[in-house]
Amino acid sequence: MNINDLNIFIGVAEYESITKSAAINNTVQSNVSARIKYLEEQLGVKLLTRTTRKLELTGEGTQFLKVAKEIVNTLNDFKNTVNKNGSLTGQLKIGSLPSVASLRAPDILQRFVSEYPDMEFVLKTGTTGELIKNVLSFKLDGAFVAGKVTHPDLIVKPVIIEKLCLVSSSLYSSIEHLNKSTKPIKLIVFSKGCSYRNILEELLSETELKKLKFVEMDSLDSIIQSVENGLGITLLPEELIKKHYTYRSLTTIKIPEKYARCPTVFIRMKNSPSHKALQLFEDSIANN
Repeated sequence: MNINDLNIFIGVAEYESITKSAAINNTVQSNVSARIKYLEEQLGVKLLTRTTRKLELTGEGTQFLKVAKEIVNTLNDFKNTVNKNGSLTGQLKIGSLPSVASLRAPDILQRFVSEYPDMEFVLKTGTTGELIKNVLSFKLDGAFVAGKVTHPDLIVKPVIIEKLCLVSSSLYSSIEHLNKSTKPIKLIVFSKGCSYRNILEELLSETELKKLKFVEMDSLDSIIQSVENGLGITLLPEELIKKHYTYRSLTTIKIPEKYARCPTVFIRMKNSPSHKALQLFEDSIANN
């Protein structure tokens, strides 16, 4: 096996797609399939399983992904060490909640990318549950998530405490107003695994609201648009609305302090593959 085989496997594992791995590695799908088969023959284990919707790593595949990244990162770190112009190269793949990607990540990423312009940076959004899963399986180098994270295999570093609020159209102005509604209240949320969705459920379980209907959406803009149109309510950082959506017809509703304060944290694996760029990125967060 060679470094190209490892990069092909990493691409398949991270994107769960032979097509995408072929594209990012400038090769054809048949070659990707052949190289994966070759790796499995050399290692004597099955690395991937195919479901009706996507490719998934086996247990051995997850272990090998860590090994493959260790090798690729070590080679990149060595090249960076001997690089005469001192530039940092390689790829850093970070996950983020959509709200954090919109509100917090741009400043952090701009500073990091400006300092290390030769680094390839990938930002992938998802729910807290999805991002934790992808960090644990080595598909992401690290991620910005929300809420209390206590997994024993993760290093958790605080970033900021967000102040959350209910977000509604002009139809509602307070929790009391919501309680008086004779119609079911629709909750416009991301899929299960979203920290803000969990907090919203806990908050509303203490109110008189009983007829709650969930409407799941996969983008922040879709949620904001639906709330503005009066479809329902959601829960988001107050600063996000004030900073990016003041031009929209939205109402922010204060909630009890025990629900309003929500930590945003950066997570990575305790035994994550050695990666100088990841350490420098963590330092840039600490200096934010």
